[in-house]
Amino acid sequence: MLSPKPKDKKPYAPRVFLPYLILALGLSFTFLISFYFSKLANDQDQSRFNSAVQEIDDRIKLRVQTSIALLRAGTGLFAASESVDAQEFDRNYPGIQGIGYSQKLRPDERAGLIEQMKSQGFRDFKIWPEFERAVYTSVIYLQPMDNRNSVAIGFDMFSEPVRRAAMEIARDTGMPTASGKVTLIQEPESKQSGFLIYAPVYKHGADVGSVDARREALVGFVYSPFRTDDFLASILAENNFDVSFTIYDGDQVRPENLLHNSPPEERKAHLATTSKQQVAGRTWTIVYSSKPSFELASNRAFLPYTFAAGLLLSWLFFAVTRAEVHARARAERSAHELAESEATAIQTLSERELAEDALRESEERYRELVENANDIVYLLDFDGQITSINNVAEVILGYTQEELLQMNIADLLASESIIVGEQLLTSGHQRTNYEVEVVTKAGRVVTLETSNKLISRGSQPAGIQGIARDISTRRKAEEALREA
Repeated sequence: MLSPKPKDKKPYAPRVFLPYLILALGLSFTFLISFYFSKLANDQDQSRFNSAVQEIDDRIKLRVQTSIALLRAGTGLFAASESVDAQEFDRNYPGIQGIGYSQKLRPDERAGLIEQMKSQGFRDFKIWPEFERAVYTSVIYLQPMDNRNSVAIGFDMFSEPVRRAAMEIARDTGMPTASGKVTLIQEPESKQSGFLIYAPVYKHGADVGSVDARREALVGFVYSPFRTDDFLASILAENNFDVSFTIYDGDQVRPENLLHNSPPEERKAHLATTSKQQVAGRTWTIVYSSKPSFELASNRAFLPYTFAAGLLLSWLFFAVTRAEVHARARAERSAHELAESEATAIQTLSERELAEDALRESEERYRELVENANDIVYLLDFDGQITSINNVAEVILGYTQEELLQMNIADLLASESIIVGEQLLTSGHQRTNYEVEVVTKAGRVVTLETSNKLISRGSQPAGIQGIARDISTRRKAEEALREA
């Protein structure tokens, strides 16, 4: 009597989820820490970036204020004197880079100024461009008086619209005023954008309480011309900023208003911002962006490693816990299976014996059926080699079974049936019936009627199974009947 099977219990099932719970907690903690460090690194980067932007803004502002202070000192020189000649201007600003004076003139005063300038050593002095207008201004002093600056002597800046707009605002407000983007007259072949700052000079002791009074009292402008890149060079030289910036004249970012552009970077900036700055009454738009070198000092570079370390630890804890759970589960499963095997061993052995007996009985019946058949039963491989054949073949063909198992079907076929034999081997899955003539061992020709089909083992073709019946006697009777 068979033992009853034990109940299928799986006490380890709830523990299967423990590794996944640990993995979920580890990944959640990793994402949380990575998010925190990412936010912290971004905040630090933003703080460093804002600090650099503020420092550059302050340096530009200080540079402009210094230039304006110098211009105010220049206006003080002219306000304190009835007239200032070139030597006096040079004595007060020895070595100053880019400060000059432009005198306002009526058309009838041009000849007197030309004579005065020639008497001071400017033999080729002229007021240019030479066309008639109601008001003239002429550059008469410009320090340092080098070859480049000497080109601007005599130039009427009031004749050029951008310069004139700044000069008119300075005249009417009494405040130093910056021009828009220009190309300086003294600019060499390697041109760069520039601008000018004008400070108005009024008659000594004149009333300047109203716009009309200031216009009437104006005698000229102390001004400074600036090449923008040179103006900013000292700011950039004092500190190697990891921030690049682009300056546009006005409050809009337009290519035609570009005053200064840092060298382009190969990749998109991580941080960028735009600020507005008032430069002597004119708005500059400054676009700041971080350089690749800015990233080198950033803690953001460590974020992938932090995230990877968290993932690695999470997967490590998951793997260790999962291995332990599976090991315990396997031990419990083994114990459970051992208990089951005790109950099923006898049943398995009994069923196996019954199956083997049934298989032997089936094979015996099949063997008796084949051996006692009146027809030839055979198996061929796909090359035509005989792999199995019954005893009837010995009677009909005259060969022993051992001899036939060493032969190919082509060895038995008469020459007229060779083609039929090839068709038999290549007929595929179709059941085929052929009449073939074979030559017995004694040399007698026998006509066989064959029925063949493809046999398979699993899904793979294994060979050809066939049954052949001797119809020689029937064919002879049919021929005799036809002859009668």
